[in-house]
Amino acid sequence: SQEIAVSSGGASAFYRLRSDKDVNFTDALVQNAVENENLTGLLANKIKIVGVTIWADQQLQFRLSFYGTDAFQNADADVDSFEGEVVMDLPASGFQRAATGLYVLDMQDLDIPYIDADSTLEMHVQLQNLSATAKNAGATGEVAVRVSYEIAQ
Repeated sequence: SQEIAVSSGGASAFYRLRSDKDVNFTDALVQNAVENENLTGLLANKIKIVGVTIWADQQLQFRLSFYGTDAFQNADADVDSFEGEVVMDLPASGFQRAATGLYVLDMQDLDIPYIDADSTLEMHVQLQNLSATAKNAGATGEVAVRVSYEIAQ
């Protein structure tokens, strides 16, 4: 889903793109396994990622990698569309409210240039489980991601 917000100073707008826990990142993932998702709803093909928030049922360490096309990674360095990454370490930096429910981690002040090279107005996101514990599939392994961004000038 797409959200539009104006910064507290009122001078610049930022936007948010959020995954759906029932549709995106629903697979079981053993250590280092990945799941690719194309999040629809970008307002421009050239943006700057300024923040990422993750909600998860399990307290695991994840890597979110951003790619410029829905082909994601490629063994050919001339074709690979890697744009940047963020490690979301829920065991070290995440929290639960009242020691129950979802684990949450919010990272702001990021500066990741992102170009949707296939011009689909999608953000191509790869979730990788970095933990020795497997990420569960379905209702006990739900993950939602929100990416805050600005439109690049």
